[in-house]
Amino acid sequence: MKVTASHPQGERPSEPKSKFEIESREDYALALGRLKALGAGERSEDEEAEMSALKKAVKIWDGRHDPKFTG
Repeated sequence: MKVTASHPQGERPSEPKSKFEIESREDYALALGRLKALGAGERSEDEEAEMSALKKAVKIWDGRHDPKFTG
């Protein structure tokens, strides 16, 4: 799975601007597992941003692939 993170040089934002790109069924399964783990408890701001980026990546994958093959 590709991950792109951009941060202004010399400082770390409160919410990292991360983007995930799911490239395979294995990546898709890992993303779903991570979303489940993140949803199981309280989250930090970074984890909220990670969850949002993962949800976007899953939505894109779902839009490009037939659901019977993602499972």
